[in-house]
Amino acid sequence: MKSCTLCKYSTVCNDLPGICILLPYVAIAVVVVSLGYLFVTQELI
Repeated sequence: MKSCTLCKYSTVCNDLPGICILLPYVAIAVVVVSLGYLFVTQELI
């Protein structure tokens, strides 16, 4: 397996190469969900 240059944790990426592909999408999803949650809670109050 080739080492992943996108990840800082190269050892984890060598074991699980799919993490490098999913990590940016997971980060974006967490930000979107958290912003959506804050928006909804602020609108309901």
